[in-house]
Amino acid sequence: MSSTYSSDLRIQLMGTGDQAGTWGSTTNNNFQYIFEQAIAGVQTVSVTATPQALTYLNGATSTLANNQAIAAALIFTNGGVNANFTITTPSGSQKLYIVYNNTSYVATMQVTGSSGSTIAIPSQVTTTVYTDGTNFYAGSTGTVGNFGVNGALTVTGNQTIGGTLAVTGTTTHTGAVTLSGGGTSTTPSTGDNSTKIATTAFVQNSALALSTIYPVGSIYMNTSSSTNPATLFGFGTWTALAPGQMLLGNGGGYSAGATGGSATTTLTYANMPSHSHAINDPGHSHTYQISGNSNQTLSGGPSLANLGLSSSSTGTSFTGINGTATAGNGTAFTTISPYLVVYMWQRTA
Repeated sequence: MSSTYSSDLRIQLMGTGDQAGTWGSTTNNNFQYIFEQAIAGVQTVSVTATPQALTYLNGATSTLANNQAIAAALIFTNGGVNANFTITTPSGSQKLYIVYNNTSYVATMQVTGSSGSTIAIPSQVTTTVYTDGTNFYAGSTGTVGNFGVNGALTVTGNQTIGGTLAVTGTTTHTGAVTLSGGGTSTTPSTGDNSTKIATTAFVQNSALALSTIYPVGSIYMNTSSSTNPATLFGFGTWTALAPGQMLLGNGGGYSAGATGGSATTTLTYANMPSHSHAINDPGHSHTYQISGNSNQTLSGGPSLANLGLSSSSTGTSFTGINGTATAGNGTAFTTISPYLVVYMWQRTA
């Protein structure tokens, strides 16, 4: 009676009475090249084409490279493909795989010749998948009990939370977050310090929450990063404030959104306080001579001729007082208070 082969791992099944005296070799091959590899084998698959079928044998008498389809774990590497690719497994063979897609492209797992469901494995993702010989399925779509993530958790699809979500680090979502089940998955009231989080309307994703914090008209400031907040937050249109522009509170004759002012100013005559300048007279005197005629006499005294005086007039004299001197050079002065320089952006849409 000739041997047959199992449909899943292609194990050689000997007929009754077959291989008398040599059946040990066949049994050893089954254990060494099939059972052991199906349980613990790791096979690297160099992807050179799309689609590419995993190799497989009926029975096994050689290395795992010739029987990739039975390996417990598969590592896909780029052997020359430059696009997303498909890896096919033997038709009708049921199998559980651990797969590491160590390429830059999406790997799709599919049963050869089947139109059944497939599984897409993103670049650099390690996951578990299984096939029933027609369709491929994800090895895990949920968890029971507590689930802890000690590293980064990236969600690229939609996330549904049926219980309490406590976040102590940063959570990044590119899809929607839907909270169902009520209970503690509700919006916390003012002053509530429990682990409640907001409903879907408030935190479908981090961008929505930040958009609520930074509505149109908000100002964002940063002392070290000049990156546009649209890039940092993933929403809105932001315009950088003019160089040197400062913020001023609304009111007191100033309206929100108005601009004005300058970094320096120069005083004009109208800006100067009323004042006066003191002038000091240094004092002065005039010299003169008395002009007289000969033989005239002074009352009760000698004649002028006897005084030896001649006719003369007073000389011209000046006070020595000039106008006040010009002072100052009109240099502008700064009007800026002590400051901290920051990058500032205003959300305009």
